[in-house]
Amino acid sequence: MCNSANGSSFEEGECHICRGSAMKTEGMVSEASALLVKEGVESFSISTIIPKDWLIREEDVWDRKAGAAESIKNLLNRRISAALRKASGAEYSSDGECRIVFDYSKGAVELQRNELFVFGRYRKLAAGLSQSRWKCAKCDGKGCSHCGGKGKYYDSVEERIGEPFKKATEAQDYVMHASGREDVDATNSAGRGFVLEIKNPKNRKIDNAALAGEIAAGGEVAVSDLRVVPRGFVEVVTESHFDKTYRAEVEFGRKIGEEDVAKMASLKGKTILQQTPARVAHRRADLVRHRKVKKLEATDVKENSATLMIKAEAGTYIKELVSGDSGRTIPSIAGLLGTTATCKKLDVGKIEDGFLDFCISTKEA
Repeated sequence: MCNSANGSSFEEGECHICRGSAMKTEGMVSEASALLVKEGVESFSISTIIPKDWLIREEDVWDRKAGAAESIKNLLNRRISAALRKASGAEYSSDGECRIVFDYSKGAVELQRNELFVFGRYRKLAAGLSQSRWKCAKCDGKGCSHCGGKGKYYDSVEERIGEPFKKATEAQDYVMHASGREDVDATNSAGRGFVLEIKNPKNRKIDNAALAGEIAAGGEVAVSDLRVVPRGFVEVVTESHFDKTYRAEVEFGRKIGEEDVAKMASLKGKTILQQTPARVAHRRADLVRHRKVKKLEATDVKENSATLMIKAEAGTYIKELVSGDSGRTIPSIAGLLGTTATCKKLDVGKIEDGFLDFCISTKEA
């Protein structure tokens, strides 16, 4: 096999590269096929682990012999995938249900279930949930006096979505990848895109509608648009950034009037400078970000309070746009009015993420 990959450039006898171990492939394929049939797998991917000494000797051949050559790893992958398709009846796919690992250093075969990726949008209906699981730093999730024995600081959106999926798929664990995040004390009525990565699922046939109903029954989180997507969609979601419209309930340090409303509206179209907020400076780089305010309207004005509808570029810190953050955001609403301004309640009302629907429709076409 190694000889054919290198233009039959070896002399007859024991293989210079694998010392004959590649000849175990046929038996390993038979073993792998039996595993696929036993597990009822319909699609698979493969991975080959090639011993380091094989690769060194292969490089030696390439250095000494001119002419066309194919790496033993590529040759094995190609021949194994074809043989497995024929022997098991399952289809080869890079996003298959499982991965068959051919470990030539041990002469062993192992079946590993591939991750399952589910796209959706979540609405966070109750404040007080973090987006991701947030283990207690003191006890690393074990439970201590610092976290009240919970092992975490907050319950999370990730858990509200992930636990029902974990149970339904008989999975080992899960990770949620989202397009941005909102603060713990903020809500999201818009629907934020996410991909739930489900690790080592035994069951890949899931009822998305039933799971959405189970999640919504808790009253804190609701999900929609659930569908299975390829692994690559994680990057599409996490690397995309979208303009958002917020509903902020703001309290001022004095009574405000029409002139103040006009001053706030003047921020429309302005680019603001935001130094990393003091509240997150301990975990984020201290940078000055340029963000554009695309819309700002004040409604429900009552003496020293108002509701502000703010549309801004992705990554805008809305609370700091309101308060000024002790001069770290310029200009700010508090700075324009010459008084304190505090965001008492914040909701993400709209996320302009139609790009994600376009990507999904393109993949489904």
